[in-house]
Amino acid sequence: MSGLTVARDELADALEAASLRVAREPTGTFAAPCIRLHPAAPWLAPSVLAQGRRTQRWEVWCVLGASDSKAKYDGLETMVSAATHALDLLSSWSAIIWERPNPTDMGGTTYLAVRGIIETNKEV
Repeated sequence: MSGLTVARDELADALEAASLRVAREPTGTFAAPCIRLHPAAPWLAPSVLAQGRRTQRWEVWCVLGASDSKAKYDGLETMVSAATHALDLLSSWSAIIWERPNPTDMGGTTYLAVRGIIETNKEV
């Protein structure tokens, strides 16, 4: 099994252990609310923090429904907090950095979503 697959599964397992629903495949259908995992840009790159070893970065998307009502923002905040706590428990991973929530097009539907970036210091 690829080290990339192992890393993606490690993220998904940690999030699912926190009772969060994870769409493990980066393509295909999914049902919101959920968390989606995607390769980040750059996906693989030498890391100064890992003494120049080639490490990997992942996007962790918290995805809610299409509305941007206050209830949706409250739900998104709850999901982000739970995901942050779950991912903080992982060793060999950086702290996740969350961008601001935005309406985001995914497969022709606009969802309220927020993207986080996390990096592992495990070499590829």
